[in-house]
Order: sequence, then structure tokens, then C-alpha cells
Amino acid sequence: MNIYKLSYSAADGCHSVNLDGDSMSIGRSPGQDLVLADRCVSRQHAMILREGDIYAVVDQSSTCGTFLNAVRVKQSILRPGDVLQIGSLKGPQLQFQLQQNSEKESGISQSPLSELLSSRSEPRLPGNEIRSTAREMERLNWLLRAARQLNESGAIEEILSVFLHMTLQLTGLERGFVFLREEDGMRLKRGLGADGKILEEDTTISRRAMQKAIESESTFSISDTLADNAASGWSSVMANQIRSIYCIPLRMHASARGPGKLLGLLYLDSRIGLGDLTEVDHQLLDTVASEASALLHNSLLAEAEFRARQACEELAVAAKIHRNLMSMTLPMLPYAVLQAKTVPCLAIGGDFYDAVALKDCVCVAIADVSGKGVPAAIVAATLQGIIHAELLAGQSLPLIAALVNQFLCTHNVGKYATMILLKLFPDGRVEYINCGHIQPVSILGTEVRRLTEGNLIVGLIPDASYASARCILQPGERLLLATDGITEAENSSGKSFGDSGLNIVAHYENPDAILDHVAKFHAPNQAQDDCTLLAIQYVGTT
Repeated sequence: MNIYKLSYSAADGCHSVNLDGDSMSIGRSPGQDLVLADRCVSRQHAMILREGDIYAVVDQSSTCGTFLNAVRVKQSILRPGDVLQIGSLKGPQLQFQLQQNSEKESGISQSPLSELLSSRSEPRLPGNEIRSTAREMERLNWLLRAARQLNESGAIEEILSVFLHMTLQLTGLERGFVFLREEDGMRLKRGLGADGKILEEDTTISRRAMQKAIESESTFSISDTLADNAASGWSSVMANQIRSIYCIPLRMHASARGPGKLLGLLYLDSRIGLGDLTEVDHQLLDTVASEASALLHNSLLAEAEFRARQACEELAVAAKIHRNLMSMTLPMLPYAVLQAKTVPCLAIGGDFYDAVALKDCVCVAIADVSGKGVPAAIVAATLQGIIHAELLAGQSLPLIAALVNQFLCTHNVGKYATMILLKLFPDGRVEYINCGHIQPVSILGTEVRRLTEGNLIVGLIPDASYASARCILQPGERLLLATDGITEAENSSGKSFGDSGLNIVAHYENPDAILDHVAKFHAPNQAQDDCTLLAIQYVGTT
């Protein structure tokens, strides 16, 4: 069995603790196995647990958190070379290592993250140039590996957190923000302080610096705003005592057609001067920004795809509900035969029909809400419920029309509707009210006529009044109610189906045949509006 150790530095020198038991407690309390006297460390901060050759770190609900390789964790498996930071990214650092005589004998080198965390305090001497360059490449390699791991998880927040941690550590600046581009401009997505604290507002940053980076399509930085004549006059810089600024546009990969599309912006600043960054530092920042941009682009695409898929699933559920509402069982009557069919031009539509059998008559309704798709369908479902309830209660047709009009006007839904409400009595008497809808077609033998009485559309004028009209049907006479998706259908030449086309197909025996004829008329063009038919065949009384 391999034995591991934790190595760390303290005020009195370097120490190591063998992990030869099943567990080890870490915290500020004197009773812990490893006591760390730091104000960011909780009394009972974390545990190292062992199961065979497997070691894991478990955070004990600490106040400031436990960080593994600069990422805050609740629990995680440990691997040789991993670095634990207890309490904050600037807190005590513990390196997890195999217990050997020396790291050289074990063949395990110091982790790239450990190099990254420790090298900032080393002086950059000319004699160390080769070693420094190698160290920078190790930093880059580590970050690329970490970024790829984050990309596999697809978590945008994790990508941004690691991105900000790395850039803040490299530059030594105090705080960082990542902005992502949206339709209304740049919006803050993540903010972080050098102490690991999440920053949720961006009112104190220099918008002027951000704009310059965006306009120049390149990195914009100021090492010392006091020495920059232009920046020293910026109000945000003066008001918030900003001394150093570093901005990098985040773009998709460039193509031969020009620079890649702007995704967002990395903004770093500090109230102290920017350190002496080498050319390697600048190259590393640019490379990290490019890698982060690619990851963000992929993650944003995945997120957009997920939202689109979720919207499709929700739309499918809504469409099913809409179909169930529309596929009601029409009442069977001794004196009339009812038939109906609706075909939305999208997955869900704003047309509907209804039928309610009362003791002395049958009530029917057909309506067309303005617009198409989900907004129209929501209003249509609401109106259908109102109309169905009022018809079932035996309310008069003018009163129902007035109630629907008042509802649409009062609630300011931005929609209006055309509709027909109709009552057919066993003796053939018909009472109807037409609110801006296509005139009903009456068919008796070869004769086709229109019921011409009409009223205002519902949902436009709050104090509109409505009146019903009357007629009498002969046995064998048929009424056809349709929405304007039928009459306004256009063929490939731009010709409308029109009222004349409806008059011709009105003799067809059922709505399916009529709608099939309309579909053939506008083919190969897609339907541009919902199509609904309601047919009432009066057979008389025996």
C-alpha cells in the first residue's frame, strides 16, 4: 500500500504530515489532526479520508471553502501533485504527494498548478529565463487541461471561475469580471476578487476601457492610470481610484473573412500598479483568452440547444393540450349533425371551436384570435373557457360577446378576436351574432347564400355593443362557419382562395374534404394561417 503525505509551509519552516491513517482532520481548532492558524480556516474545516489507495478531501461545511487546484470543492478524489488551499486561494497550501525519499526518486514532479501558485513570488532573474519559460508553458498546459475538463462538463460558471482565477493570479490584479454579449449590450456574467469572493456588481469599473478594447478588437491595458494623460481624466478611474486596467475581447475563432464574432470581454483592474508582466505573460493571457472563448462559445451553443430543446418539449406539451381542447366530442342531436376540424399552421394556433347542447337548443362558437403560435393559443384557450362556461350557463349571445370584449380590453393582452356565436333550436330557428368574422355560408341544394348581419370585432373598443340576428333553417339546410385562414390562403401565383373558393367547396360533405382542397390549392406553399371549419346540418324534427 502506498503512503502519501501532505506538504505545506508555515512561519517556522516547511512541514509534511504522513497520511497513514484512515482519516485526518484539518482546521483551526487545537483538537484537529492538522492545525492551521489562519483566520480563513474554520475550526473544523476539512477531512482527508482514505479507502485503500484512494484518498479524498471532504469539506466540512467550512465558511470560506476548500479549493482543489484553484477550484472550490465539496469533496473530490486526490491525485499526486494536487494542491489544496484551505480557506481561500490565498490561504494555507497543502500539496498531496507520495511518501518517498525525494520527489526525484518517486518520478513525480511538482504539479503545474503548484508551479503556477508558487512562481509568482520568485524573482525573474536573467539566469532563470529558460526555467521561467518552461514554467510558463507548464502553466499554460495545466490551464488547457483544466479548460478541457470544464468543457466536458459544459458548465459556463465553472469555466468563467477558473478563467478569472488564473488571470488574476497571473497579473496580480485585485478583481476581474467577464462580460458576455447579449442583444442589449454587454452583460456581467461573472465577477471575482483576488481573495476568491464573488462580485455581483460592476458599477465601479471603467466602461471607457472596455469600449476601447472592443473598438480596437485587441487587448487594452494601462499599467498606471496616473501616468496616462487620457485615462487620468476618466471619471470612473478618478472616482474609484483605479490604478491599473487590463481588458481582452473574447471572440470566436477568426476565419479568412475577418476577426471572429465578439462573445464578450475580460476586464481586470486594481487600485495598485500593474506588475511587470513579461512577453510570455502577455502571450499566456492571450492564449488563455482564446481558449476560454472557444469553451464559452461551445458552452453557449450547448446551452442554447438545451433551451431550444426544452422549448420544443414545452411546445409539444402545449400542442397536445391544445389538440385535446379542440378534439372535443361534439354533441349528438336528433335534429342536427355537427362536424368540425381545425388545422394550425404552426404547432399550436389561435383558432378554436366549441359546442354545448342545452335542453332547448345547441350552442356553437368559432373564433380566430389575432396572430399565430403560442401567444394566440394562450388567449384562445382562455376565451374558449369563458365562452364555454357562459354558453353552458345559458347566457344570451350579446352578453357573452360583451363579456369577451370587456375581458380582452380590460386585461390589455394586445390581442383581438373575430368570432361567431350561434344557437340552433329544434324547430330550425337560428340566433347568431357575428363579431367581425367571415360571414356564415348557408347551403340548401344548389343554393348558396350568406348570413350578412355583423358586429364589431371583440377586443378593440371597450364600450362596444353587440346585437344578435335571426334566421330559419329548412330541413336539409347546412351552415358552414370558417376562419379566414381558408379564404386568405394563396397559391404559388399569389391568388387568394377567397369567398368564391369557399362557396364552391361549401357543397363538400365534410370539413376534411374542404381542408384537403384548400391544402392542394396553396401547395407547395405552407399554410400562412390557422384553418378551422364548423359545419351544422339541420335535419329537422320527426
